[in-house]
Amino acid sequence: MHSRDGRIAALDAPPAGERIIDLRGRTVLPGLIDSHLHLVQGAETAAQLDLSTVRSRDAFEHAVAERHAALPPDAWLLAGGWSESNWPDHVTPDSSWLRAAGDRPCVCLRSDLHVALVNDAVLARCVTLDDPPGGEVRRDPRTGAPTGLMVESAAWTLVNPLLPRPDAATRRELTRAAAARLHRFGVTTVGSMEYGAVVRDVLEPLRESLDLRVVITLLDRDWPLDFEYGEAFRNDDRLAVLGYKSFLDGTLGSRTARLRSPYADAPDRSGQWVELAERGLLQDWIAAVAARGFSPSMHAIGDAAARLALDVAEALPPGAHVRFEHMQQLDLADVPRLRGRIASMQPLHKADDGRMLASRVGPARLAGSFAFRRLLDAGATLAFGSDWPVVSADPMLGIRAAVTGLTVDDEPCLVDQNLTVDEALTAYTAGAATGLACDDRGRLTPGRLADFVVLDRDPFTTDWSRDVPRVIMTVVGGRIVFADEASWTEAELA
Repeated sequence: MHSRDGRIAALDAPPAGERIIDLRGRTVLPGLIDSHLHLVQGAETAAQLDLSTVRSRDAFEHAVAERHAALPPDAWLLAGGWSESNWPDHVTPDSSWLRAAGDRPCVCLRSDLHVALVNDAVLARCVTLDDPPGGEVRRDPRTGAPTGLMVESAAWTLVNPLLPRPDAATRRELTRAAAARLHRFGVTTVGSMEYGAVVRDVLEPLRESLDLRVVITLLDRDWPLDFEYGEAFRNDDRLAVLGYKSFLDGTLGSRTARLRSPYADAPDRSGQWVELAERGLLQDWIAAVAARGFSPSMHAIGDAAARLALDVAEALPPGAHVRFEHMQQLDLADVPRLRGRIASMQPLHKADDGRMLASRVGPARLAGSFAFRRLLDAGATLAFGSDWPVVSADPMLGIRAAVTGLTVDDEPCLVDQNLTVDEALTAYTAGAATGLACDDRGRLTPGRLADFVVLDRDPFTTDWSRDVPRVIMTVVGGRIVFADEASWTEAELA
């Protein structure tokens, strides 16, 4: 294979005089595509306290205390990554877990980014503690006092506006560092969920230097929509706006994903409608987005939300490029409705949520949970991604989850939905390219972008339950953007 002007020129020997890199029989794959992550938000988490490895209340409080002691007096303590699934008793934390922060404002996002745990210093700064539409300020059932848990839109509308932000220059440097980490994972294109102002202030100035192709789905959702940012960046192989996103519900972990019947472990809860779905405006939104030639993307995790997403999509004229995000819980009757449609899914969510899935939805509904195999067999296009920073952005870990069915605790979960290695790789390459409407990547054929990765071993003979292949080279547009120095000689990389 050889490339010219950033594209694959041919799959045979290069002309004489061209630079040649001998891969010594190693496996070459198309550049890996993460169809759904949050690039700039993920980049900013590098400066926050990571609670994803915490396994007890004591460890949680100790981590908060250590970070508090290291911060200057006027700084906020920002953290993320916690999940009650990570400690044995699965107790949901409250503001008492943050007592080590004292009077310092402290905000700890749950791993799914749909719940914020805050202390009294933050509650005192909120403009109101009334429940906003599509959200909840969780309260103690005995006293009525806020517990510190801000759920769904309570986190977005009451807490998020209070948070201190790095300046634009700092955010750009953090994003550049995040792109370098993604290159180490073999990721060459990302489908990133971003606000228009972030595109303007952070990503557009990096367009020529980032070496990561970014396809944007805009999170701006004031109604009616302002299409200004979308129109400004429509067609570009480095930075392009594909569409707009709307949230229909929350997450299974927070019991806010909208189910058709109550949660098995919380019979008084069926989840929440949020945003335009809660206001009854979703049909108007999707029609407006599609009419402007943009791709509508709908966050739908619960089976009720998935059904509503399908209902509004089916009312559109044929040919609309609709993406169904997550689709973690489906009614089996809705699986055939996804034939010919794009299911943008994240296999590491299964590895994470699989630990509490049976208790959340009950055994009778498990047949519709993380239905990778059923959807593929029904004719859906699987477009895999990570949802980073919710989980790791390493596609090899996602492939492992998809082909083994193992949770993060290495316990089997819904193994009847496992994919083959080829199917999982396709979902991270050609399938993800289809999901992002990028026909110029995802396959190693002449004319397509020269984006590819080299692995240290054959993924088709790897025992994924024991180990995963390692990316040792990443190439974007025919240019090496990452090379593992231990795997190559200086002469090969010169």
